[in-house]
Amino acid sequence: MDTTARIAACTLALALSLSCRDAAPERSAPPARQYTVRGEVVRVGEGELTLRHEPIPDFADRSGAVVGMAAMVMPFPVAKGVSLAGLAPGARIRFRFVMDWERNRMEIDRIEPLPADAPLRFDAR
Repeated sequence: MDTTARIAACTLALALSLSCRDAAPERSAPPARQYTVRGEVVRVGEGELTLRHEPIPDFADRSGAVVGMAAMVMPFPVAKGVSLAGLAPGARIRFRFVMDWERNRMEIDRIEPLPADAPLRFDAR
């Protein structure tokens, strides 16, 4: 075998050994999860609601571990086709949002009004 052929054979062997080595498997993101939460509208924007929401005890992080989420004020993108008509700051709602870690996307896909006097709990549960 001449030198060029040996170099080619060694290069191929090295490439194959690197591609076949045991590597830590990549962890895929958990499947998208839906959460139904109650809250109060703070601001209505174009395709977005800023809400003060109750705690979400079953919220799962990117790894799929249930870590919970405290009550807080945060913006939520709203899915196309979800109407924001009639919503104003102070309105109390029940909403469902989808958290899709694989696409790094979160959005509200359903909103239901609650009575104006519906009690909301913003403390830890």
